[in-house]
Amino acid sequence: MAELASLDFKRQIDREGVPSAAAGIDMDLVRDCIHCGLCLPKCPTFRTLHHEGDSPRGRMWQIKEAALGLVAFDDPRFQAHIYQCFNCRACETACPSGVQFGAVMEMARAMTPPQNRRDRMVRAILLNGLLPHPRRLRIAGWLYRAARAARLPGFLRRTGAWKVVPLGKFAAFPPVGDSAPRQLPLPALTPAQGQRRARVGLLTGCIQDEMFHGTNRRTALALARNGCDVVVPDARVCCGALASHAGEAHTAERLAARTLDAFSGQQLDAVVVNAAGCGSNMKEYELQLRNDAQRREAGVAFSRTVKDASEFLVQLGLRPPTRRIALRVAYQDACHLVHGQKVHQQPRQLLKMIPGLELVEMKESDWCCGSAGVYNLTHPEISEDALAWKIGHIIDSDAQLIASANPGCILQISMGLQRAGRDIPVVHVMDLLGWAYGDEGQAPPIVRRAMA
Repeated sequence: MAELASLDFKRQIDREGVPSAAAGIDMDLVRDCIHCGLCLPKCPTFRTLHHEGDSPRGRMWQIKEAALGLVAFDDPRFQAHIYQCFNCRACETACPSGVQFGAVMEMARAMTPPQNRRDRMVRAILLNGLLPHPRRLRIAGWLYRAARAARLPGFLRRTGAWKVVPLGKFAAFPPVGDSAPRQLPLPALTPAQGQRRARVGLLTGCIQDEMFHGTNRRTALALARNGCDVVVPDARVCCGALASHAGEAHTAERLAARTLDAFSGQQLDAVVVNAAGCGSNMKEYELQLRNDAQRREAGVAFSRTVKDASEFLVQLGLRPPTRRIALRVAYQDACHLVHGQKVHQQPRQLLKMIPGLELVEMKESDWCCGSAGVYNLTHPEISEDALAWKIGHIIDSDAQLIASANPGCILQISMGLQRAGRDIPVVHVMDLLGWAYGDEGQAPPIVRRAMA
């Protein structure tokens, strides 16, 4: 047992001798966990580290102790176990009691200082310095695409410089995506084709729009082909997902409020999202806005309108595409889609409706690939272990192409496959659907041949 946290703890004891919980932690959610351990076999960090403190059950116990003052939130041991979690939420799927582990983890991280210098740098540069600022993000996106157009990835691979350059493995092994330095924003309104069935908003996002702008365009195309007026807000917003997952609660709250404002007054039937982490976060704005009573109610109402692109199209009733794509495709479940949003079959249903496409299942498709928001930047060694399992399962599946529903997964798995010497493209489900509807932009050679 950890030592009591000095006299400050004693002052928290009420008349019955029971410590009061720290503000910011919902103890009702914490107490939902009965520590049965059924989640342990599904936890990737427990599989890697073999430590009870790095299991969902162990982390919930530690969070309870910290909330009651028995452990300090800045204790290095506590910090390590909290930040070594992928927060993939596979434990939620395994849990028979419906424990909201992701919500509890985000509350705990909001009270836990960064673990080390690397974590502080990622927060300062990426989460607070770049993503919340549209102009800075546009410049970063232009530089990224310009570097691709100048064939910098090939130079980094040939020279081996990617091994020593910061973020070198991601720069040297980029996924299929936009390479033209200049790109036009999506129109404010993409009108429905045929009979109008719905009016929807589309979150173009931050990293998603800069690195996968074509995916956003194909998402808008698929929605329009299915009778939707597609509205894109004038203000480009980051929904706050990466900040929230990392414990940057103030940044996450500010970005959530900005997202609400961007979509307000549009008279939308739904807000469609094609990034799993963003969708999961936006469906939980009650948590992000918990400290703002007025915004919190608006967040609850807004969250009810948020739908993943595959979820929405299946619910609407997909108009089948006509172009064949004769490929064997394996689907990689994005953690925050399958575990966070409980969307499992809908992406597979869309893929099965593409003529000629053969959907094959890979082993452990719902296990985390190690991307996990910014985890592959803050904990690269553990992330690499998870990626190695995923790459092995993909190779064993004999798939010609991998589809997923989250930009982080696509970046991570594409990098891993290229480093393993495997020419297996990784694309978004909405890319395949868009190509099947007639868009050919950024289609990798194997897809173009399959459509011939």
